[in-house]
Amino acid sequence: MDAQAAFAVKLPTATASRKVMYMLYGAALAIGVALIVHSHREYREALLQQAMARSAGVTGTLSAQMNGARITRLMEKYDSRGMLIRSTQDAWYYVEHGTLRKSAQAAGLELPLTAVAYDRLKQELQVVVTSADKPALRDTYAGPGTAEIQRFLGHGDAPPLRFTTGDEVITVDAVRDPAGKITGALVARTPMATLESAARAGLLRDVAIAALIYALVGALLFRRVGRLVRKQETDHRDLQERHEDITHSISYAEKIQSALVPSADKYGELFDDFFVLNRPRDVVSGDFHWYHRLDEHIGLVAAADCTGHGVPGAMMAAIACSLLNDLGREMGDRDPATLLAELNRRMVRNLHQEGRRTGAGDGMDIALCRVDRRKRDILFAGAFRPLYWMHEGRLQVINGDRKPVGGSQYGSERSFTLHRITYAEGDRIYLFSDGIVDQFGGPEKRKFMATRLGEVLEDIQRMPMAMQADALERAFLDWKGAQPQVDDVCVLGIAV
Repeated sequence: MDAQAAFAVKLPTATASRKVMYMLYGAALAIGVALIVHSHREYREALLQQAMARSAGVTGTLSAQMNGARITRLMEKYDSRGMLIRSTQDAWYYVEHGTLRKSAQAAGLELPLTAVAYDRLKQELQVVVTSADKPALRDTYAGPGTAEIQRFLGHGDAPPLRFTTGDEVITVDAVRDPAGKITGALVARTPMATLESAARAGLLRDVAIAALIYALVGALLFRRVGRLVRKQETDHRDLQERHEDITHSISYAEKIQSALVPSADKYGELFDDFFVLNRPRDVVSGDFHWYHRLDEHIGLVAAADCTGHGVPGAMMAAIACSLLNDLGREMGDRDPATLLAELNRRMVRNLHQEGRRTGAGDGMDIALCRVDRRKRDILFAGAFRPLYWMHEGRLQVINGDRKPVGGSQYGSERSFTLHRITYAEGDRIYLFSDGIVDQFGGPEKRKFMATRLGEVLEDIQRMPMAMQADALERAFLDWKGAQPQVDDVCVLGIAV
């Protein structure tokens, strides 16, 4: 397993933080633009409604005050254009002109107020009175909305007319004579260009205010938040450097552990068929297998599970493996029970656990065998770990003692039970840590358990050992599924 990949830490990069800052500012800017556009549309609509209401107020009020009979008299008295050249020429005209002029000025209308009537003889809409300086009596009404005004006058009892064209806002109210008959209409017009100009002015004002706000916010954001981002960049680099140092250290620890633990090929010196299934939970492991050859027919094999996993477990495994190597050289001719007792003494002494009753539980569980291929004899002793023996197609379990190697809970002097078995050709033995049986998984998220392990081994017993390893690992992974691996896994299988 690659140490860099196994211990890769997904750290938020400084570039990502800066990008997020820019994205937040850009999103706020986009929202601001959208709000300004929406506000501009609402403001423009409000201006339109205000202009309509102002014009309607003028025409509605003034049309009710005008005498419609005067419009009829003016149309009858001046039956052709050009007959009236100044407003003071006719008293009736002068009065109506003055009224319109004062109302237009008071309302701030840009275009003249106009009283119109329909000439049925000429079949056209004609101006009667206007607030403009020059009289336009009998002139053809040329403003927008002519057709709508004609229909309005022809209807007789239509409600006031309010509409917009592409260029103007127009309001029309009926002028009646004392008998209530409609004799004309009062028309007020407001240029749309004026409204657009006011709307643009409002838009420019909003844009200027927003630009100032965003400039201030941007300066604050990129100055203060930028300082935080730069600090994050520095912290990230420091953390990344520390992470790389730790990763390199763990990678080097993996190399040291690999040098201490025998390679799987070493078992080929004594055994024809075997497998080693080793799946650390992390890069380095607290579980290990061990082999020491005594002569051409006799060898020691073991599978051990040290306290902890990862780096702490690997440190314990390094100590335990070194002690086993020493014992193999110094006391290889002794039986496994004696070796475990001596291993316990040395571990307690090396870890300074003598006389301590608390905080000194570091140790290991181990299954240790001495295999004599000439005599077809196996001596076994275990500390919390069993020996699985496949004999004549049936799995037999030989349990070790319920006490660990190391730790002060059971005293510094402890003995272990020696088991002797005579195997037949084709028999197989299995030594393993508890990582495989303690793995949670399956449909109910329960432990794999020793019973299930035994069933798998019985099912695959006739396979070559390499194929057994593949089948056992596949069963483990299928059981684990998406669940995290809870502990280191080490299984040693040997065809004796």
